[in-house]
Amino acid sequence: MNEKIFVQKILKYTIITLILIAVLIIVIDPFSRYHKPWFGLAAVETDERSSAIGLARNLDYDTVLIGSSMSENYKNTWFEDGLFGNKCVKIALQGAHYDDYRHVLNESINHKGTKNIVFSLDTYLFTDLPSSYPQTIEDYYVSDIGPGDVHYLFNKSVLFDYLPKFIITNIREGFSSENAYVWSEDYEYSKYAARLAYMSSRLLTRNPELPYDVFFETADAFTDPFLEQIRSNPDITYYLYAPPYSILFWDDVLLRGNATATICALEREYKKLLECDNVRLFFFQDDQDIITDLSNYRDYSHYKGEINHYMYQSMHDGTHELTKDNYYDILLGLYNFICEYNYEQCFH
Repeated sequence: MNEKIFVQKILKYTIITLILIAVLIIVIDPFSRYHKPWFGLAAVETDERSSAIGLARNLDYDTVLIGSSMSENYKNTWFEDGLFGNKCVKIALQGAHYDDYRHVLNESINHKGTKNIVFSLDTYLFTDLPSSYPQTIEDYYVSDIGPGDVHYLFNKSVLFDYLPKFIITNIREGFSSENAYVWSEDYEYSKYAARLAYMSSRLLTRNPELPYDVFFETADAFTDPFLEQIRSNPDITYYLYAPPYSILFWDDVLLRGNATATICALEREYKKLLECDNVRLFFFQDDQDIITDLSNYRDYSHYKGEINHYMYQSMHDGTHELTKDNYYDILLGLYNFICEYNYEQCFH
């Protein structure tokens, strides 16, 4: 065999191999980039950032759960109750900020049939400067199908890690996405565990109190574009909820001198959100029975899955809901509570 023929055969077999790999990725499609799962497969856990856009774009749903790790322990079927809707998809993004959320929200809004968006309104969204937390979802997943797909079709991790994981997890989970990204059973929840996780970062001395308006510009940078989306889609109901961080979170807020500024930022932004007729805002951060019981937590903010179900049930029943008439008093009550609480009892 001469050199020319050898090179031609190598080239031929390489092209055939690449075509087969591309076809395999397209057909199985572990990130739902091209289509919803086929062959009875479900949208089980793969990689949050890589699959988020595909899930929002291609799955069938009328209700979408979008949020940080505070939303990961929800189960889709809870929200398929006829009140929220009949078909739900969960799109969780640990520690996400608005540059990530806006793409998922846009896809969910443009998705035919979306009636409800359930969104985790984490406090850090109002206090973290957006420019410090750039987009973490790769642009080629956000873009339409095109040349950028080579990053997906010929990606070693997709082929050797996520594609097998997708199939194996489907088999293990009974071809159901019910437990996708659920981690509730993987951790210890106790006063000891929560305190141990927090103590290494706890400040030794209390900082001076920051000005009340120090977070206003940062909070507006998140809320104002979010409000544009909400107002432009009056037929979609936005169920926004503030998850219940433990009392240790508020200990940290106080020690950093952020208490007044944080509550004032929440008051400012909640007021704007409540002006929208298609927003329902639920507030769990002042639920003293939950936040002071550290057996609910694995660190200063992450709670067990039962709390997710409690929040679902509350949103279903309309409890813990903020209104134009009560939001100010509820926030003031929380402020007084966290300022007067005896935090030392958490450490003994």
